[in-house]
Amino acid sequence: MTEIGGYIELERFRGSLYHDDAVALNCGRNCLAYIIAARGVERILLPSFLCDSVSGLCAREGVTTREYRITESLQPEWSFGVEDGEYLYLVDYYGQLSAETLARARALSGGRLIVDETQNYFAKPSTGVDTLYSCRKYFGVPDGGFLYTDAPAIERVHRSESRGRVDYLVGRLERSAGEFFEAARANNDSFASEPVRAMSRFTENMLRGIDYRFVADTRNDNYDVLARRLDGLNGLALNRPNGPFVYPLLVDGGERAKKALAEKGIFVPTLWPNVLGGTGDPVARRFARDILPLPVDQRYGRDEMLAIVDALEKVGVI
Repeated sequence: MTEIGGYIELERFRGSLYHDDAVALNCGRNCLAYIIAARGVERILLPSFLCDSVSGLCAREGVTTREYRITESLQPEWSFGVEDGEYLYLVDYYGQLSAETLARARALSGGRLIVDETQNYFAKPSTGVDTLYSCRKYFGVPDGGFLYTDAPAIERVHRSESRGRVDYLVGRLERSAGEFFEAARANNDSFASEPVRAMSRFTENMLRGIDYRFVADTRNDNYDVLARRLDGLNGLALNRPNGPFVYPLLVDGGERAKKALAEKGIFVPTLWPNVLGGTGDPVARRFARDILPLPVDQRYGRDEMLAIVDALEKVGVI
C-alpha cells in the first residue's frame, strides 16, 4: 500500500509539462535510442556538425551511420541522397531550421526523418515527424528528454531515478559553478551507458513547476539585447526563435575569445569539440571553433547581457 504520514518529501508541483503529449524519457540521446528500437532503424544519415554523443549512441545500438555536410546558413548541403531504408537526422541548429528545409528533408527521406530540437525547446513538432527534445539544455534538471512519435511503444521501459544526481544542481544554486563542474560533467557522461528509461519523477515534478512563458519571454528579451548590438558583426544571418537556446555569434578567432571570456567569468562552451578533428567538412569545423554560444537564459536579464557585450569589447571580439 501507499505510505501515509511521516516526514514530507520534496514539494510536488501541479503545473503542466510544456511537451505534455510527448513520451517523457531520461535524456535526449535515448529519445533517439527509443526511435531506433521502435522503428527498427539500421542506418542513419547524420550531419557533419553534431555532438559525438549521437554517433556514440548509434554505435551502441548497432546502427550504421554516414555523414552529410551543412551550409553556412545552418541548413543541409543537398548534395546527398537518402538510401532505401536509411533515416535522415536533421538538427534545428539554434532554432534556424526553415520550413522549406523541413519539407525538403521530409520528401527526400520518404518520411524516414528524425528532427533534433535539442536547441529549440519551444518549437512544436510537425505532425508525423519523429522529434526529440532535451530538458537539461534549458532547465536546471538532472535528466529528461521528450519524444514525439507515432511509432509503437517499446516495452520494459523502467523509470529513471535522480536522487543521486541533484548535488551539482543544488551546489550551483548555493555556491560557484567551478566547485561542481566535474560533478555536472560526470552526470552528463553517465548517459552514454544508461539505457532508455522513463523520465525520473524528480525531473517531471520540477518541470511541472516551471513558468514557461516567463522562461521564453526572458530568453527572447535577452537575445534581443544582444542582437541589437551584435547582429551587424555576426557571421551568421539569424532569425530569433521563440525562447532561444543561446545567441550564436560567429566571429574570427572564436576559440581564443572563449578563453578570454572565461577569464572574465563568462563561460561560453564549444559546440561540439569532437567536430574540430572529426570531420572533413570545413564549415562544420569553423562553426565548432568560432561560434560563441552566448548565454541568454532565464537566470539573467538586461544587465548581464550588457556585461557580455562589454566583455566582448574588452577582449577585442567587437
